[in-house]
Amino acid sequence: MTKTYNEYCVDTTMANVMQTKPKTPVTLYGDDGSMYTGYVNECGAKHGQGTLKTAMYLYGCMGDENSHVLRWTEYTGNWCNGLLHGPGIMRYMSSNEVLQVLHDGMWCNGVPM
Repeated sequence: MTKTYNEYCVDTTMANVMQTKPKTPVTLYGDDGSMYTGYVNECGAKHGQGTLKTAMYLYGCMGDENSHVLRWTEYTGNWCNGLLHGPGIMRYMSSNEVLQVLHDGMWCNGVPM
């Protein structure tokens, strides 16, 4: 019998995250230039341990003193059905090119705790 999406993807407990983790990580590339390396569930959603890094980009107007500053965001931690869930750390490169931590701790359904 084939399971439905809901049978695979509704349980957000950490036990379920670990039970459904495949044996090998995957690398996924987003249309926005982001890259995810980690585990996915049977539905293809980020699930288990993984890292998502947004694309680096330049911002500002040409000639502006800040026009060539790279910015990006990175999350490393646990996922459940495509959402940040469990222990994890969110970092970003600030406009003055300093790596800063936004949140280092628990996440619940995409929200820092």
